[in-house]
Amino acid sequence: MNAAVTIQEVKHRCYAMRNGAVADTMRRLGAPYRVIFGVNLPQLKEIASDIQPDAALAAQLWATDSTRECVLIAPMIMPHDAFPIETARQWIATAPSAEAIDVLCLKLLGKMPYKAELADELLLSDSELTRYASMRLRNYI
Repeated sequence: MNAAVTIQEVKHRCYAMRNGAVADTMRRLGAPYRVIFGVNLPQLKEIASDIQPDAALAAQLWATDSTRECVLIAPMIMPHDAFPIETARQWIATAPSAEAIDVLCLKLLGKMPYKAELADELLLSDSELTRYASMRLRNYI
């Protein structure tokens, strides 16, 4: 993909790699997304590797929280220098699933200089998913 990638192009790539059996299973197990292509993480990483780091596109993908694959690719293409702790807090607060938290911590937050501070802060949350993010983030400290 070239440098000017759109959300539609990302979705098209995901659609081309879709796995209906995986998507059906995820839906049956209660995945909170309206659209699930069933693309596995190595394939998502492959798609992300073809996209230049792009903060605006990453933010748009994260905001497309109705589509599983968009949410999971967003942390993979977010430039680290364009992701302040305030944005990290927003993304954690709006994460739709534990899987999104896992990818967010693995691909982005675990590489940030503020990860320890953020993990301590998140542990005090009333939200179970936010506390989960704290525990996952501690794996990278």
